[in-house]
Amino acid sequence: MNDSPAFSVIIPTFNRSEFVRNCLLALGESGVHNLEVIVVDDGSTDDTEQVVHATDPQAIYIRQENQGPAAARNRGFERSRGRYVGFLDCDDEWLPGAPAEAVAWLDRHPDVDVLFAEALMGNRDDGFQSWIESAGQSAFFELPHEKKEDGYRVLAREPLFQRMLVRNSVFLGSTLVRRTAFERSGMFDPTLCGAADWNLWLRMAATMTFAFRAEPLAIYTKHPDGMSNDTDGMNREFCMALRRLREQVSLSSGNESLLDQQLRHHLFNYAYRAYDRGEYPEARRRFLHLMKETGWEFRSCMYVLLCSLPGGMPGALRNAKHKFAGQTPRPVLETVPRSKAVLNGSR
Repeated sequence: MNDSPAFSVIIPTFNRSEFVRNCLLALGESGVHNLEVIVVDDGSTDDTEQVVHATDPQAIYIRQENQGPAAARNRGFERSRGRYVGFLDCDDEWLPGAPAEAVAWLDRHPDVDVLFAEALMGNRDDGFQSWIESAGQSAFFELPHEKKEDGYRVLAREPLFQRMLVRNSVFLGSTLVRRTAFERSGMFDPTLCGAADWNLWLRMAATMTFAFRAEPLAIYTKHPDGMSNDTDGMNREFCMALRRLREQVSLSSGNESLLDQQLRHHLFNYAYRAYDRGEYPEARRRFLHLMKETGWEFRSCMYVLLCSLPGGMPGALRNAKHKFAGQTPRPVLETVPRSKAVLNGSR
């Protein structure tokens, strides 16, 4: 008799033992029979190992040198046996019974490669809201689809891919992936960190079938230490993810154009953030890189010229513009030394 688990959940973690404890305790209410739990400790220096063994003695614990969450998830997958796999960050939780229902649905629909569900985003102090609606994604709900029972829908491939290029609709922690599909995808790109999941979903959406479950499956916990709070770093990651996608997937000319448009958008945001902080030499470098990578653009050229002015002139002119427009002038910020993280930015 085959005793392989139906579902393997892979949990990467780094120095968050208390979150790991709560995550493992919540898994007990998943409703999935013979759930395989794999915790990949990405080089923690706290008591993560002891917490895992004490909380769930059946969980598989893997320790590796710190390589980032993408490499940790891939390592967990290589150890897994489930015909479906899911990836849950240690600070997020599944909702009771929802994973079992999702597994049963996928069993009835072998043509679907990926099933993702709504998620609740927030925390218990501030409350929760819809993961998809929080980003104003009314366009997602208008995507062409085939309606299935109980609020499930199978999404048309091309429109979903194009929507995903503009805005990620898939929350990693509320997603089940067919094992064979994840193997075909090439798994997570270990050169990426915060945008590795977006890059994966784009690669899979270009060639595979996705379905959506309207009822929430997971809770996405927002807290001050979350990676998404590093907006400058995330913008850099978005640019890297799109560059990698161009190398990884063969796209139609229309989708190539849309990818280039989105790359320009994220490169501009990355440059403008430095300008907004008053880091004018760094902003100038970033705007010049944008034009080198995506071509000449009048708006970016004007920012290069503005950031090239001497002394405090860029800040003074900016405040004059705000004053003329009836906005509150910003303080003229001194240009700060560029950190190593900035120096190693988008290239």
